Amino acid sequence: MENTTHEPRKGISLHWIYLGIIGLLLAAGIYLFVNKNKEEDKNELLTEQVETISTDKESIETDYNAALARLDEMKNESVQMDSLLNTKSSEVEELKSKINAIVKNKNATDAELKEAGKMIRELNSKMTAYQQQILALKNENIQLTEDKKQLTVEKEEVTAQKENLQTEKAVLEKTVELGSVLHASGFKLEMINAKKNLVGQEKEVTTAKAKKADLMRVSFDLDDNRISESGEKILYIVIKMPNGKVATSNGNVFKLTEGNEMDYTTTKIIPYRKGEKVQGITTEWRPNTNFEPGNYIVEVYHQGYKIGAQKVTLK
Repeated sequence: MENTTHEPRKGISLHWIYLGIIGLLLAAGIYLFVNKNKEEDKNELLTEQVETISTDKESIETDYNAALARLDEMKNESVQMDSLLNTKSSEVEELKSKINAIVKNKNATDAELKEAGKMIRELNSKMTAYQQQILALKNENIQLTEDKKQLTVEKEEVTAQKENLQTEKAVLEKTVELGSVLHASGFKLEMINAKKNLVGQEKEVTTAKAKKADLMRVSFDLDDNRISESGEKILYIVIKMPNGKVATSNGNVFKLTEGNEMDYTTTKIIPYRKGEKVQGITTEWRPNTNFEPGNYIVEVYHQGYKIGAQKVTLK
């Protein structure tokens, strides 16, 4: 029997193979660990960016809503503000439209949100300018209101002064009018019986009997007056019969100072000179029928005022 001795085979040791495998596993583990950390860091960064964008969008929406609330407050503040805002509505509406488009876009980028913020600041800036204009208008209106009140007070004062002057003028004119009214005096009423003598000449005899009276003769004077201007003065003579009626014809009337109308019997036009007395004014009246017994009253009027009266009685 042959005695054989086996020598060990030369080659790669299992020990080193195991070490290599372990090394590879470690390298793979390290690689995976590093990559995992990078992915986690990347995910954290993306999450932070998304959160930042979301926060920015919420901030933009908050600022925009605040601007809209301010805009509504300005519109509700006064009609003047609304009028001013209406003149700028195209500018405001354009900004609102652009901001709305970004705010309502769920996928708005950071650049778009920044642009929206810029436009919101511009909108607020415009509203601040509008408010300043409105305040100026308010102050101007307040001043105009005060000026109007002052003018109203001054107008009322002027009106009151004017009314006072008109009242004083009316009083003065009334005083002058009253002062210019003439006054009659020296009345003499005669009832005349006109008789004819044997040669046919008429002879006048005064009488107190109605059946003998043919006519009434009225005589009076006008006193001097330093206010009444020179010129012709018309006098209205009213003869009232015993029955109280005025002896008149053809519906003759004149106006009294109160505005009422009164019948008159006849008129007398007198040439008058300022400040001088007129004496011996005479007029006659013949009735259409016979005189009746009773009282006959004669009244003389000038400028609507009764300036004298006298009575005569027939039996």
